[in-house]
Amino acid sequence: MICGLDFGTSNSTVGVFKDGRAQMVPLEYDPRTGQQETTLPSALFFDFETNDIHFGRRAIAHYTQGEFGRLMRSMKSILGTRQMDEGTQIKTRVYSFNDIIGFFVQSLKERAEAFAGKPLTHVVLGRPVHFSDNHPELDQAAEARMADIAHKVGFQDVSFQYEPIAAAYDYEQQVDGEELALIIDVGGGTSDFTLIRLAKSRSQLADRSSDILANHGVHIGGTDFDRNISLATVMPLLGMNVCYKDKPTLSMPRHYFVDLATWHRIHWLYEPKVLRDIADLRLQMREREPIDRLMTVLKNKAGHRLAGEVERAKIDLSQVDETQLDLSFLLEAEDGGPQPTATQATMNEAIADDVNRVFRTVDETLVQSGLGKSDIQTIFTTGGSTALPTIRSMIQSRFPDAKWVSGDLYNSVGKGLALEARRRYL
Repeated sequence: MICGLDFGTSNSTVGVFKDGRAQMVPLEYDPRTGQQETTLPSALFFDFETNDIHFGRRAIAHYTQGEFGRLMRSMKSILGTRQMDEGTQIKTRVYSFNDIIGFFVQSLKERAEAFAGKPLTHVVLGRPVHFSDNHPELDQAAEARMADIAHKVGFQDVSFQYEPIAAAYDYEQQVDGEELALIIDVGGGTSDFTLIRLAKSRSQLADRSSDILANHGVHIGGTDFDRNISLATVMPLLGMNVCYKDKPTLSMPRHYFVDLATWHRIHWLYEPKVLRDIADLRLQMREREPIDRLMTVLKNKAGHRLAGEVERAKIDLSQVDETQLDLSFLLEAEDGGPQPTATQATMNEAIADDVNRVFRTVDETLVQSGLGKSDIQTIFTTGGSTALPTIRSMIQSRFPDAKWVSGDLYNSVGKGLALEARRRYL
Protein backbone atom coordinates (compact mmCIF):
# COMPACT_ATOMS: atom_id res chain seq x y z
CA MET A 1 0.00 0.00 0.00
CA ILE A 2 1.18 3.54 -0.77
CA CYS A 3 1.43 6.70 1.31
CA GLY A 4 2.83 10.21 1.43
CA LEU A 5 4.75 11.14 4.57
CA ASP A 6 5.54 14.70 5.59
CA PHE A 7 8.14 14.59 8.37
CA GLY A 8 8.09 18.18 9.55
CA THR A 9 10.20 20.28 11.87
CA SER A 10 7.25 21.06 14.15
CA ASN A 11 4.48 18.69 13.00
CA SER A 12 4.26 15.60 10.83
CA THR A 13 1.45 14.09 8.76
CA VAL A 14 0.75 10.99 6.67
CA GLY A 15 -1.65 10.69 3.74
CA VAL A 16 -2.87 7.32 2.43
CA PHE A 17 -5.24 6.10 -0.27
CA LYS A 18 -8.25 4.48 1.32
CA ASP A 19 -11.67 3.84 -0.20
CA GLY A 20 -10.38 5.23 -3.50
CA ARG A 21 -9.33 8.65 -2.26
CA ALA A 22 -6.48 10.41 -0.52
CA GLN A 23 -7.13 10.65 3.21
CA MET A 24 -5.08 12.17 6.01
CA VAL A 25 -4.38 9.71 8.80
CA PRO A 26 -5.74 10.59 12.25
CA LEU A 27 -2.45 10.22 14.13
CA GLU A 28 -3.17 11.18 17.71
CA TYR A 29 -5.99 12.02 20.08
CA ASP A 30 -5.79 15.57 21.40
CA PRO A 31 -7.43 15.85 24.83
CA ARG A 32 -7.73 19.64 24.41
CA THR A 33 -10.01 19.33 21.38
CA GLY A 34 -11.48 15.92 22.16
CA GLN A 35 -10.66 14.84 18.60
CA GLN A 36 -8.27 12.66 16.67
CA GLU A 37 -5.83 15.02 14.95
CA THR A 38 -4.08 14.46 11.63
CA THR A 39 -0.92 16.15 12.89
CA LEU A 40 1.63 14.55 15.20
CA PRO A 41 3.99 17.06 16.82
CA SER A 42 7.53 16.05 15.89
CA ALA A 43 8.56 15.30 19.46
CA LEU A 44 9.90 12.32 21.42
CA PHE A 45 10.09 11.84 25.17
CA PHE A 46 12.46 9.22 26.55
CA ASP A 47 11.01 8.12 29.89
CA PHE A 48 13.95 7.36 32.18
CA GLU A 49 11.85 5.42 34.67
CA THR A 50 9.99 3.07 32.32
CA ASN A 51 12.40 3.22 29.36
CA ASP A 52 9.41 3.88 27.09
CA ILE A 53 9.50 6.36 24.22
CA HIS A 54 6.47 8.61 23.81
CA PHE A 55 5.64 10.65 20.73
CA GLY A 56 3.77 13.79 19.76
CA ARG A 57 1.40 15.47 22.20
CA ARG A 58 1.88 12.64 24.67
CA ALA A 59 5.64 13.23 24.64
CA ILE A 60 5.15 16.93 25.35
CA ALA A 61 2.63 16.15 28.11
CA HIS A 62 5.04 13.79 29.89
CA TYR A 63 7.70 16.49 29.77
CA THR A 64 5.49 19.36 30.96
CA GLN A 65 4.14 17.22 33.80
CA GLY A 66 7.68 17.00 35.11
CA GLU A 67 8.29 13.31 34.53
CA PHE A 68 11.89 12.14 34.64
CA GLY A 69 13.22 11.88 31.12
CA ARG A 70 14.40 13.70 28.02
CA LEU A 71 12.35 15.58 25.42
CA MET A 72 13.58 16.07 21.87
CA ARG A 73 11.95 18.29 19.24
CA SER A 74 12.77 19.73 15.82
CA MET A 75 14.91 16.74 14.83
CA LYS A 76 14.49 17.66 11.17
CA SER A 77 16.58 20.76 11.83
CA ILE A 78 19.60 18.47 12.26
CA LEU A 79 19.28 17.22 8.68
CA GLY A 80 21.42 19.24 6.30
CA THR A 81 23.87 20.22 9.06
CA ARG A 82 27.18 18.73 10.11
CA GLN A 83 25.49 17.61 13.34
CA MET A 84 23.92 14.76 11.35
CA ASP A 85 26.89 12.55 12.22
CA GLU A 86 26.76 13.33 15.92
CA GLY A 87 24.86 11.38 18.52
CA THR A 88 23.28 12.11 21.86
CA GLN A 89 23.33 10.20 25.12
CA ILE A 90 20.05 8.96 26.57
CA LYS A 91 20.76 7.49 30.02
CA THR A 92 23.69 5.14 29.43
CA ARG A 93 23.27 4.71 25.67
CA VAL A 94 24.38 6.96 22.83
CA TYR A 95 21.84 7.17 20.00
CA SER A 96 22.59 8.49 16.53
CA PHE A 97 20.19 11.06 15.11
CA ASN A 98 19.32 8.40 12.51
CA ASP A 99 18.09 6.24 15.39
CA ILE A 100 16.05 9.04 16.94
CA ILE A 101 14.42 10.12 13.69
CA GLY A 102 13.86 6.45 12.90
CA PHE A 103 11.92 5.93 16.14
CA PHE A 104 9.62 8.79 15.17
CA VAL A 105 9.13 7.73 11.53
CA GLN A 106 8.44 4.16 12.70
CA SER A 107 5.70 5.50 14.97
CA LEU A 108 4.17 7.45 12.08
CA LYS A 109 4.22 4.33 9.91
CA GLU A 110 2.60 2.16 12.57
CA ARG A 111 -0.19 4.68 13.19
CA ALA A 112 -0.86 5.00 9.47
CA GLU A 113 -0.93 1.22 9.00
CA ALA A 114 -3.43 0.87 11.83
CA PHE A 115 -5.70 3.35 10.01
CA ALA A 116 -5.17 1.86 6.55
CA GLY A 117 -5.56 -1.73 7.72
CA LYS A 118 -2.62 -2.82 5.56
CA PRO A 119 1.18 -2.62 5.61
CA LEU A 120 2.60 0.47 3.95
CA THR A 121 5.31 -0.50 1.48
CA HIS A 122 5.71 2.49 -0.87
CA VAL A 123 6.24 6.06 0.31
CA VAL A 124 6.82 9.49 -1.16
CA LEU A 125 8.63 11.56 1.45
CA GLY A 126 8.35 15.32 1.47
CA ARG A 127 11.55 17.32 1.51
CA PRO A 128 12.37 21.04 1.50
CA VAL A 129 13.85 22.52 -1.66
CA HIS A 130 17.08 22.88 0.31
CA PHE A 131 17.90 20.93 3.45
CA SER A 132 20.99 23.12 3.58
CA ASP A 133 21.45 26.53 1.97
CA ASN A 134 24.47 26.68 -0.35
CA HIS A 135 25.84 23.25 0.61
CA PRO A 136 24.82 20.71 -2.07
CA GLU A 137 26.82 17.90 -0.48
CA LEU A 138 25.00 18.31 2.86
CA ASP A 139 21.69 18.53 1.00
CA GLN A 140 22.33 15.23 -0.80
CA ALA A 141 23.50 13.61 2.44
CA ALA A 142 20.30 14.66 4.21
CA GLU A 143 18.08 13.11 1.53
CA ALA A 144 20.18 9.93 1.51
CA ARG A 145 19.87 9.75 5.28
CA MET A 146 16.08 10.08 5.18
CA ALA A 147 15.89 7.39 2.49
CA ASP A 148 18.00 5.07 4.64
CA ILE A 149 15.80 5.71 7.67
CA ALA A 150 12.64 5.00 5.66
CA HIS A 151 14.04 1.72 4.35
CA LYS A 152 15.09 0.65 7.85
CA VAL A 153 11.58 1.16 9.27
CA GLY A 154 10.15 -1.12 6.56
CA PHE A 155 9.34 0.90 3.44
CA GLN A 156 10.37 -1.05 0.35
CA ASP A 157 10.20 1.76 -2.21
CA VAL A 158 11.19 5.29 -1.16
CA SER A 159 11.12 8.44 -3.26
CA PHE A 160 10.96 12.18 -2.63
CA GLN A 161 9.00 15.22 -3.71
CA TYR A 162 9.58 18.88 -2.89
CA GLU A 163 7.07 19.99 -0.27
CA PRO A 164 5.75 23.05 -2.17
CA ILE A 165 5.16 20.91 -5.27
CA ALA A 166 3.18 18.45 -3.14
CA ALA A 167 1.12 21.35 -1.77
CA ALA A 168 0.50 22.48 -5.36
CA TYR A 169 -0.90 19.06 -6.25
CA ASP A 170 -3.28 19.27 -3.31
CA TYR A 171 -4.49 22.68 -4.46
CA GLU A 172 -4.81 21.45 -8.05
CA GLN A 173 -7.77 19.29 -7.02
CA GLN A 174 -9.89 22.45 -6.75
CA VAL A 175 -8.60 24.34 -9.80
CA ASP A 176 -11.00 25.23 -12.60
CA GLY A 177 -9.28 25.76 -15.92
CA GLU A 178 -5.56 26.49 -15.92
CA GLU A 179 -3.66 28.68 -13.44
CA LEU A 180 -0.15 29.96 -12.97
CA ALA A 181 0.29 29.59 -9.22
CA LEU A 182 3.00 30.56 -6.77
CA ILE A 183 3.06 28.15 -3.84
CA ILE A 184 4.33 29.67 -0.57
CA ASP A 185 5.06 27.11 2.14
CA VAL A 186 6.46 28.64 5.33
CA GLY A 187 6.87 25.76 7.74
CA GLY A 188 8.67 25.10 10.98
CA GLY A 189 12.19 24.91 9.59
CA THR A 190 12.19 26.12 6.00
CA SER A 191 10.36 28.40 3.60
CA ASP A 192 9.84 26.87 0.16
CA PHE A 193 8.40 28.18 -3.09
CA THR A 194 7.25 26.69 -6.37
CA LEU A 195 5.97 28.47 -9.47
CA ILE A 196 3.83 25.99 -11.37
CA ARG A 197 1.11 25.69 -14.02
CA LEU A 198 -1.88 23.78 -12.68
CA ALA A 199 -4.91 22.23 -14.33
CA LYS A 200 -7.09 19.22 -13.52
CA SER A 201 -6.53 17.96 -17.04
CA ARG A 202 -2.80 17.72 -16.31
CA SER A 203 -3.00 16.22 -12.83
CA GLN A 204 -2.61 12.61 -13.99
CA LEU A 205 0.32 13.19 -16.33
CA ALA A 206 3.32 11.03 -15.46
CA ASP A 207 5.75 13.86 -16.19
CA ARG A 208 4.96 17.33 -14.84
CA SER A 209 8.44 18.80 -15.32
CA SER A 210 7.31 21.21 -18.04
CA ASP A 211 4.70 22.66 -15.66
CA ILE A 212 7.25 23.51 -12.96
CA LEU A 213 8.77 26.88 -13.79
CA ALA A 214 10.84 27.46 -10.63
CA ASN A 215 11.68 25.93 -7.24
CA HIS A 216 13.51 27.76 -4.48
CA GLY A 217 13.76 27.84 -0.72
CA VAL A 218 15.62 29.15 2.29
CA HIS A 219 16.39 27.56 5.65
CA ILE A 220 14.18 29.93 7.66
CA GLY A 221 10.89 28.97 9.30
CA GLY A 222 8.76 29.07 12.40
CA THR A 223 11.45 27.81 14.76
CA ASP A 224 13.69 30.69 13.66
CA PHE A 225 10.85 33.10 14.41
CA ASP A 226 10.43 31.44 17.83
CA ARG A 227 14.12 31.96 18.57
CA ASN A 228 14.05 35.65 17.66
CA ILE A 229 10.88 36.27 19.66
CA SER A 230 12.43 34.52 22.64
CA LEU A 231 15.61 36.59 22.39
CA ALA A 232 13.54 39.77 22.27
CA THR A 233 11.09 38.99 25.07
CA VAL A 234 12.33 36.27 27.44
CA MET A 235 16.10 35.98 27.37
CA PRO A 236 16.77 39.46 28.84
CA LEU A 237 14.93 38.23 31.95
CA LEU A 238 17.39 35.33 32.15
CA GLY A 239 20.52 37.43 31.98
CA MET A 240 21.08 38.22 28.33
CA ASN A 241 22.75 41.66 28.11
CA VAL A 242 23.70 41.65 31.79
CA CYS A 243 27.21 43.09 32.02
CA TYR A 244 30.29 42.06 33.98
CA LYS A 245 30.94 44.00 37.18
CA ASP A 246 34.41 45.04 36.07
CA LYS A 247 33.75 45.20 32.32
CA PRO A 248 30.66 47.36 31.77
CA THR A 249 30.86 47.09 27.98
CA LEU A 250 30.99 43.28 28.01
CA SER A 251 27.90 41.18 28.68
CA MET A 252 27.02 37.53 29.34
CA PRO A 253 28.05 35.23 26.46
CA ARG A 254 25.19 35.31 23.96
CA HIS A 255 25.53 31.72 22.79
CA TYR A 256 23.85 30.37 25.93
CA PHE A 257 20.70 32.33 25.15
CA VAL A 258 20.71 31.53 21.44
CA ASP A 259 20.97 27.81 22.25
CA LEU A 260 18.22 28.05 24.87
CA ALA A 261 15.97 29.72 22.29
CA THR A 262 16.71 27.08 19.61
CA TRP A 263 14.58 23.94 19.90
CA HIS A 264 17.11 21.36 18.75
CA ARG A 265 20.02 22.81 20.77
CA ILE A 266 18.33 23.12 24.16
CA HIS A 267 19.39 19.71 25.43
CA TRP A 268 23.09 20.57 25.08
CA LEU A 269 22.67 23.14 27.86
CA TYR A 270 21.72 20.46 30.40
CA GLU A 271 25.30 19.17 30.56
CA PRO A 272 26.75 19.59 34.10
CA LYS A 273 29.73 21.55 32.74
CA VAL A 274 27.42 24.20 31.29
CA LEU A 275 25.75 24.76 34.64
CA ARG A 276 29.14 25.00 36.36
CA ASP A 277 30.35 27.55 33.80
CA ILE A 278 27.23 29.68 34.24
CA ALA A 279 27.56 29.50 38.03
CA ASP A 280 31.10 30.86 37.68
CA LEU A 281 29.89 33.62 35.36
CA ARG A 282 27.14 34.56 37.82
CA LEU A 283 29.75 35.63 40.35
CA GLN A 284 31.23 38.06 37.84
CA MET A 285 27.99 39.67 36.73
CA ARG A 286 26.61 43.03 37.78
CA GLU A 287 23.16 41.48 38.33
CA ARG A 288 22.70 37.99 39.72
CA GLU A 289 18.92 37.57 39.88
CA PRO A 290 18.48 37.11 36.09
CA ILE A 291 21.31 34.55 36.05
CA ASP A 292 19.57 32.72 38.90
CA ARG A 293 16.50 32.39 36.67
CA LEU A 294 18.66 31.01 33.87
CA MET A 295 20.15 28.46 36.25
CA THR A 296 16.65 27.49 37.42
CA VAL A 297 15.65 26.74 33.83
CA LEU A 298 18.70 24.56 33.28
CA LYS A 299 18.60 22.77 36.66
CA ASN A 300 14.93 21.90 36.11
CA LYS A 301 15.49 21.02 32.44
CA ALA A 302 12.70 23.46 31.63
CA GLY A 303 14.14 24.82 28.38
CA HIS A 304 11.61 23.11 26.12
CA ARG A 305 8.79 24.32 28.35
CA LEU A 306 10.11 27.85 27.97
CA ALA A 307 10.36 27.46 24.19
CA GLY A 308 6.84 26.04 24.11
CA GLU A 309 5.51 29.10 25.91
CA VAL A 310 7.18 31.35 23.33
CA GLU A 311 5.73 29.24 20.51
CA ARG A 312 2.27 29.51 22.06
CA ALA A 313 2.64 33.30 22.26
CA LYS A 314 3.63 33.43 18.58
CA ILE A 315 0.54 31.47 17.61
CA ASP A 316 -1.65 33.71 19.79
CA LEU A 317 -0.19 36.80 18.14
CA SER A 318 -1.48 35.57 14.79
CA GLN A 319 -4.93 36.48 16.12
CA VAL A 320 -4.49 39.10 18.86
CA ASP A 321 -2.44 42.24 19.37
CA GLU A 322 -0.80 41.10 22.60
CA THR A 323 -0.52 38.10 24.89
CA GLN A 324 1.11 37.37 28.22
CA LEU A 325 3.96 34.91 28.58
CA ASP A 326 3.46 32.65 31.58
CA LEU A 327 6.85 32.28 33.26
CA SER A 328 5.47 31.42 36.67
CA PHE A 329 7.30 28.08 36.61
CA LEU A 330 10.57 30.04 36.90
CA LEU A 331 9.63 32.04 39.96
CA GLU A 332 9.30 31.46 43.66
CA ALA A 333 5.72 31.55 44.91
CA GLU A 334 6.33 34.67 46.96
CA ASP A 335 8.03 36.50 44.11
CA GLY A 336 5.48 38.07 41.80
CA GLY A 337 8.24 38.13 39.24
CA PRO A 338 8.21 39.36 35.69
CA GLN A 339 5.40 38.11 33.49
CA PRO A 340 6.26 39.78 30.19
CA THR A 341 3.72 40.77 27.60
CA ALA A 342 4.50 39.99 23.98
CA THR A 343 2.93 42.18 21.32
CA GLN A 344 2.49 41.88 17.58
CA ALA A 345 4.71 44.93 17.19
CA THR A 346 7.51 43.32 19.23
CA MET A 347 7.14 40.06 17.30
CA ASN A 348 7.16 41.80 13.92
CA GLU A 349 10.33 43.71 14.83
CA ALA A 350 12.03 40.58 16.18
CA ILE A 351 11.41 38.53 13.03
CA ALA A 352 11.71 41.33 10.46
CA ASP A 353 15.16 40.37 9.17
CA ASP A 354 14.18 36.74 8.67
CA VAL A 355 10.88 37.67 7.02
CA ASN A 356 12.74 39.96 4.63
CA ARG A 357 15.10 37.11 3.75
CA VAL A 358 12.10 34.87 3.07
CA PHE A 359 10.63 37.37 0.64
CA ARG A 360 13.95 38.03 -1.05
CA THR A 361 13.86 34.31 -1.79
CA VAL A 362 10.35 34.73 -3.20
CA ASP A 363 11.74 37.42 -5.51
CA GLU A 364 14.59 35.10 -6.53
CA THR A 365 12.03 32.41 -7.37
CA LEU A 366 10.39 34.79 -9.85
CA VAL A 367 13.79 35.64 -11.34
CA GLN A 368 14.41 31.92 -11.88
CA SER A 369 11.20 31.67 -13.89
CA GLY A 370 11.74 34.83 -15.93
CA LEU A 371 8.26 36.04 -14.93
CA GLY A 372 7.12 39.12 -13.05
CA LYS A 373 4.77 39.59 -10.12
CA SER A 374 1.94 40.64 -12.41
CA ASP A 375 2.12 37.27 -14.21
CA ILE A 376 1.12 35.34 -11.09
CA GLN A 377 -2.57 34.47 -11.14
CA THR A 378 -2.83 32.62 -7.82
CA ILE A 379 -0.98 32.60 -4.51
CA PHE A 380 -1.49 29.37 -2.57
CA THR A 381 -0.21 29.40 1.02
CA THR A 382 0.41 26.57 3.45
CA GLY A 383 2.55 26.03 6.55
CA GLY A 384 1.78 27.32 10.04
CA SER A 385 3.85 30.50 9.76
CA THR A 386 1.82 31.80 6.82
CA ALA A 387 -0.77 32.75 9.46
CA LEU A 388 1.55 35.39 10.93
CA PRO A 389 0.29 38.93 10.22
CA THR A 390 3.62 40.20 8.88
CA ILE A 391 3.85 37.27 6.42
CA ARG A 392 0.32 37.89 5.22
CA SER A 393 0.97 41.61 4.87
CA MET A 394 4.07 40.98 2.75
CA ILE A 395 2.17 38.61 0.46
CA GLN A 396 -0.66 41.10 0.01
CA SER A 397 1.67 44.00 -0.75
CA ARG A 398 3.74 42.02 -3.28
CA PHE A 399 0.87 40.36 -5.12
CA PRO A 400 -2.15 42.65 -4.75
CA ASP A 401 -3.82 41.48 -7.96
CA ALA A 402 -3.38 37.72 -7.53
CA LYS A 403 -6.10 35.43 -6.22
CA TRP A 404 -5.04 34.25 -2.78
CA VAL A 405 -6.02 30.77 -1.60
CA SER A 406 -5.14 29.77 1.97
CA GLY A 407 -4.66 26.02 2.08
CA ASP A 408 -4.71 23.70 5.05
CA LEU A 409 -1.82 24.98 7.14
CA TYR A 410 -0.68 21.52 8.20
CA ASN A 411 -2.15 18.94 5.79
CA SER A 412 -1.74 20.28 2.25
CA VAL A 413 1.75 18.85 1.83
CA GLY A 414 0.83 15.43 3.21
CA LYS A 415 -2.23 15.14 0.99
CA GLY A 416 -0.24 16.22 -2.04
CA LEU A 417 2.42 13.61 -1.25
CA ALA A 418 -0.30 10.94 -1.19
CA LEU A 419 -1.51 12.13 -4.61
CA GLU A 420 2.07 11.95 -5.87
CA ALA A 421 2.37 8.41 -4.48
CA ARG A 422 -0.69 7.39 -6.51
CA ARG A 423 0.85 8.88 -9.65
CA ARG A 424 4.15 7.07 -9.12
CA TYR A 425 3.11 3.71 -7.73
CA LEU A 426 -0.41 2.88 -8.93
